[in-house]
Formats: sequence, C-alpha cells, structure tokens
Amino acid sequence: MKKINIKEFFSCLLLTAYCLLFFGCGYTIQTKANLPFDTIAVGKLENKTFEPKLQDRFSRSLAETFAEYGFRVNSSARYRLEGEITRFELEPLVEQNLVATQYKVVIKANFRLIDTASGRSIPLVAESPFITYFSSAERLENVLAQKELSTAGALKNLSQEVVRVISYNTPKNFAYLLLTASDIKDLERLIFKLHKSEDPVSLYLLGQMSPSTRQMLHEYAESKVPQDKIKPVLVEELNTVMQGISIFDEKRFAHITLTEETKKLIKQNPSGLERMRLNRLLIEEAYPDEIEKLHKTAEKEKR
Repeated sequence: MKKINIKEFFSCLLLTAYCLLFFGCGYTIQTKANLPFDTIAVGKLENKTFEPKLQDRFSRSLAETFAEYGFRVNSSARYRLEGEITRFELEPLVEQNLVATQYKVVIKANFRLIDTASGRSIPLVAESPFITYFSSAERLENVLAQKELSTAGALKNLSQEVVRVISYNTPKNFAYLLLTASDIKDLERLIFKLHKSEDPVSLYLLGQMSPSTRQMLHEYAESKVPQDKIKPVLVEELNTVMQGISIFDEKRFAHITLTEETKKLIKQNPSGLERMRLNRLLIEEAYPDEIEKLHKTAEKEKR
C-alpha cells in the first residue's frame, strides 16, 4: 500500500478548495481583456463629511484598486468617475466601566460614471454603507490609531465595490450603444442590402445571422413576413454581432467612407464597451441611410 505524503495531501486539499471558491460558486477572474474599457479618469470626489482629508485617502485607495483590476487612470479618458462621500461616523458599540471597547466605522457615498463624449451619467454606488469594526480599550491615541486602520479598510472596500461595478455592470448600463427598433430608418432597404449581399459588409453580417433569420429575410423579400415581425429579429441579430468581436476588416470596409472618430478607435484595437461602440459606428457608417447614427439617438433621449 502506497504511503500518503501529508504535505502533498494538504496541497491538493488547498488547490481543491481554491477551485471550488472561484469556479464552483460562480466567481470569475477578471482579466484586462474583459474590461469594458482600460482607461478611466477620476474627476471631483467631494467630501461632505467632517472627517478631514477623507477624499484624498479615498483617491489613493481608488487609484490602487483600479491598477489591481487592470485599469489605467488618465485625466483625458473618455469615461470619468465622479462622486461624493456623504457620511462618516465613528460609533461606539460596547462599553465596559463607562469606557467604549468596540467601535464601528460607517462610510456612505454616491458615485457615477460619466461618458464625457455623450454626457451620459450612470449611477454606480448610491448610499450603501461600508462598515468596519475594531476593538480598543486602551488610551485615546491607540483608539485613534485603530480608527485610522479601520477607516482605511472601509475605504478599500468602497473602492473595490466601485471598481467591481464598473468592471462587471457597465456594459448593461451602457446598453444605449445597442440598436433599437426606432434606430432602423429604412427597414426595407436594409433588408434588401443584407439579402442581396452585393457588398462585403452585408455578406459578412448575413453570414453571422442564424439560418432562421436568413430564411426570414428571404421570405420578407417575397412579401411573406410582415415588418413588425422581422424588425425585432433583425435588431437582435445585429446587436449580437455588435457585442462580439470587432467586425472591422480593411478589405471588408474598403468601400466605406469612415469618420475620423471611427478611424481613431480602430487604431486603438479596443476591447469591451469600446469595441461594442466601434462595431456600432462601423455598422451605421456602412448603412447611413438605413440606420440612425448613435449621437442622434442620444440627442433624442435628452429631449
């Protein structure tokens, strides 16, 4: 019988626990390639509490956390974080002989992510309390030292929550990048171009669609499918394409006059949210008479 190596046994046990934690419980490891964008600006962070320098400490914690997730902080970035810390309290919880021995630090804040190009503001964290605890029955200077450590922990938790929400929830918050039925200006002409596939962009897009959708386009051309049935299907198919890989190919778009904004974005080889924006721009520039431009859609929503 083979003798069990205790060290190897515990190593395997630790590895198993690690895998269960990150894969069995629904967690995923965030990589830079999966970020909605890789550069962010940090705007005004206002301290509305009486705790001095709280905003400076939070700014440092936030910068460290952004770096840990793979973001670069740059003042000229398209997306900017702004917010305010609205509450800071040090609350005694337990007393012994009229002396507090346990304390609670409570921090509340509001933050928003702003798309500086469109002016859109997306709320991120709103008034959720971030709480840490510590115990100290010693002199005042020791209590203050423990308070500083506990405050740093609460600010770190707050930073992680802000960055986590940006990393994982931003795409759905910026769903305005996707097409809606009202963005289709000329459905009949769009279907005609896709169905005929006489240009490389239409040929590519048609190839990305499901067989049932391609059949529906064919039936529409023969007046067998009503507009109100085919339009949502076509919009969904195009949105699926936009959320995938970059559709740009130099030969595929050689016949399309691209804007400077689109050319600049292509050079950046964007990922995540910015890649989705690039795909939207490419599609609308390939079909200028059939699909509404993104900035016009945003202007309508502001009114």
